[in-house]
Amino acid sequence: MIGFDSGPVLRNGGIIFALMVLLLPSAGAFPLHGGNGVVNATVYGVMKYEYGDGIYVDISATDTDVYEVEAIDSDNNTYTGNSPPYRSELHGYPTETSSNGAIRDMILFDIPKNAIIERLRIIPSHSGPFYINWTGVPKVTVDNETLSFYGETFEPNGMRWQQGNWNLDVNLMNNRNVNAEYNSSDFAIIDQFGWVYPGAKGDALKAIKAGASLRFTVSVPFVSELSRPMIILFKGMRLDVSAWSPCASELSQ
Repeated sequence: MIGFDSGPVLRNGGIIFALMVLLLPSAGAFPLHGGNGVVNATVYGVMKYEYGDGIYVDISATDTDVYEVEAIDSDNNTYTGNSPPYRSELHGYPTETSSNGAIRDMILFDIPKNAIIERLRIIPSHSGPFYINWTGVPKVTVDNETLSFYGETFEPNGMRWQQGNWNLDVNLMNNRNVNAEYNSSDFAIIDQFGWVYPGAKGDALKAIKAGASLRFTVSVPFVSELSRPMIILFKGMRLDVSAWSPCASELSQ
């Protein structure tokens, strides 16, 4: 198992390292753009629903039309947003924010845990539908392992210290010729301030057979509610998840 120093990255000349980490391009390639010549839309990122299965999509679009949004997964299953923007011509849905001729909204989709969303279908009322595609979840491969990231939730510790656990939904592909075992202590996160938080110690080992993959939850405890995971660390890998990560204080509101 690999241990991580839970102190700030900014010591011993680490300022340059921290800046390099935070300036890495997002593995999810957000923001993403699409349009049909009349309505233009932008997707800023995706977050997991904190109370169960599902995802939030942070999206804005031209405010000249009413529209609906569908999410389509890798098996071509279609999911309609539970709270799509522009519920009426009057707008004013609680999650909407208007600026510069566009409305930005947070749309919640009820999607099974293991679904992988590949694109959104934007359906304006008075012009043609169009798609916004992305290539998949954030992913990185180093040597004999491939790490993929599907989202995260924040779990308050229930005490007054304003800390809690970040629970990371990850998948590991074992490209080795031998079986391997992992648990949360093999991982860590870097927040937006450059602090490194190690994964929980003592949880059960996850066995992954040679050539197989396993999706499981990584727990990172005692993280400030002001922190936002920017990078996942795993055995020399650095996976940028900044476009997928709200800060914990936003989730707890």
